[in-house]
Order: sequence, then C-alpha cells, then structure tokens
Amino acid sequence: MKRLVLQFAVVAICILLAGCNDDDSLFSTAQINQAFLNMKGTYRGDASVSYYHGDDIADIPEAVAVSRDSLEFGMSLLPIADIIDDEIVSKRLRDIGDISVKAGYEFLQMDDQIIHFVLHPVDVVILGGYGSPGTVKFVFSQNFGGDADTYYHNMVFNISPTELWVNGKKCESFKQLVYHFGGDANK
Repeated sequence: MKRLVLQFAVVAICILLAGCNDDDSLFSTAQINQAFLNMKGTYRGDASVSYYHGDDIADIPEAVAVSRDSLEFGMSLLPIADIIDDEIVSKRLRDIGDISVKAGYEFLQMDDQIIHFVLHPVDVVILGGYGSPGTVKFVFSQNFGGDADTYYHNMVFNISPTELWVNGKKCESFKQLVYHFGGDANK
C-alpha cells in the first residue's frame, strides 16, 4: 500500500510541475525551425539612424543583415562618432568603423507570409588597453524587433544601442539611438 501511495505521490508531483512550466513556447519546434528557414538569407538595404524619440541623424546606404538561426547586423559607428563630444572617443569609434551586432530572435506572431519578432542583441565589446586605445562596450535595448515578409523576402527591424562605455566608464554624452534597417534578401 505504501508503494502505491508513493507512486501516486510521484505522479501527482510530476503533473503539478509540468503544469507550472512557464517556458512553453507559443510555437512548436517545427514552426520555429520553419521560420528560421523562411527568414534565412543575406538582406541588403538601407539603414537610417535617429535619436530615440528624436531627429534623424544619418542614412547608411548598402547596409547588410544576415539571418540564420539569429541575426547579424553590420552597424556603422560613424553616426555615433559624429555625435560624441569627446574627441578621443570619437576618433576611437571612427577607427573601429563598423561592428557586427548579433541578436537572437523571439517570435511573437507568424502567419503564412509575415513573421513578427523581437531581437535580443548581445552587448558588443571591443577590447583595448595595454598600449592600445581603450576598451569600448555597447549595450543594446532588448525591446526592439521587426518583421520579415517571407513571400517577398524582405525584412525590416530596429536595433538600438542604449549605452556606450569606454574604459569602464559610461559615456554621458551618448544618447540612445535607433538603427532602422530595411532590405531584401538575395535569391
């Protein structure tokens, strides 16, 4: 009898734990894999850079984003270098030129043609020190994303650096920017 009660208790606990799982995805693994496949490609287009809730500050022709199981975006630092007051930091950003920002996808909604997603970019660190220019770190917002049209093979998204750190100190003259990308995939 004790064995039967113990087995029943183990089964009941397993059912309770399975019911409390908050990691359930809105989409099946097959749907997510199909979304990755449908979005896969190299997208070429233009990016505009603007202040968060503010004026446009730059247009970047020939911007590139690569979509696989995550997104990789080539982000020009020249617009940021133009708005930084500190000449040493500005020069460092100009010397770096472009960085590669990698972001994971979080799918919000999918239909036969349009996929809506949030991007989760990884902070970018460019090491320095030991006689070379200082270490630079970009922190990105986790609240921006975009849409992919799988029929026309185009994608639009926003990615937003929120903080700039140089040698472990936050650059106070940096204001949050938003890079808006729109492009088509090569076929």
